[in-house]
Amino acid sequence: MADGRQRAAWNHTAQVLAMLYNAYRDRRTKALAPSDFHPYLKKPVPTVTLKELVEMGVLKPPKE
Repeated sequence: MADGRQRAAWNHTAQVLAMLYNAYRDRRTKALAPSDFHPYLKKPVPTVTLKELVEMGVLKPPKE
């Protein structure tokens, strides 16, 4: 129950922060969404496969 209340409070706070940021930001900067300010929302973590690491030259290809 406490977790739900904190999430609800952060939903409100994130909305207000995004609104204030976007109202006073420079025209050349990117607009931010409430999810950028919300600490409980998890942002997707980019994953890299072994094949991509080999293509980038970080790993050596396996010897056959």
